[in-house]
Amino acid sequence: MNVKKRWVIYCSGNTRDATEDEWNNFVLNIFLNWRQQQLELDSSTPKKAGKAHAEYADAHYSFTHFIKSAETYQELVVLEQTRHDS
Repeated sequence: MNVKKRWVIYCSGNTRDATEDEWNNFVLNIFLNWRQQQLELDSSTPKKAGKAHAEYADAHYSFTHFIKSAETYQELVVLEQTRHDS
């Protein structure tokens, strides 16, 4: 599902009244889902949850990595300009 449709669903169809906090939480949710998917696909990810896993995730799949490499982030950038009109 594309980001715009996910945003509309997140707002229960009422994007005009969405707050800045709701947008930020939506972006965080998108990022965390992306990160989880990347970790699941990466065979080098430590298998046990804990410090090593968290450090690996931060080193390889930080928000900076998300901004630089995820197509989903580019969709968010485009959507941000019209997010209240969706």
